[in-house]
Amino acid sequence: MKTIILMRHAKAEQGNFEILDFDRKLTDRGKSDADIAAKILSKKIKKIDLIVTSSAKRTLKTAKIIAENFDIDKNKIQSINEIYEASADAYIHVLRSLNDEKVKTVIIVGHNPTIAAMVAMMNGNGIIEFKPSAFAVFNLSIETWKMFRIVKAQNILSHTP
Repeated sequence: MKTIILMRHAKAEQGNFEILDFDRKLTDRGKSDADIAAKILSKKIKKIDLIVTSSAKRTLKTAKIIAENFDIDKNKIQSINEIYEASADAYIHVLRSLNDEKVKTVIIVGHNPTIAAMVAMMNGNGIIEFKPSAFAVFNLSIETWKMFRIVKAQNILSHTP
């Protein structure tokens, strides 16, 4: 049994001509919402073995807030450029390439529209609204990450701020 948590980064500052999308930081509200989401998550999930995140500033900060709430070593955060502005295939590839089978629970902190599309597919729903700091937790009946597929899965917890 494996558990995957799909989370959208927290609320970020508005983009403009002076700030690249990649460099947008979290707002104060975003930091607070990410902390609240992490606390809600920690009541149901006792341990996260690995955090995978886009390397954009807003996703990295969201991941660090999750790590702080779960007392996770910063070395357990994998920042991956390929999931910034990526398709679901990139997320699937990342999950299938997890070689450490001791990793039972992984959280991916990513971006819309991909993170929302993955949640919708795993819930068996159509397009859904997935706000900043939203997350969905799925239990998967797989033994290894190489077996990961996007299929309807048991959603054990969801949060939308």
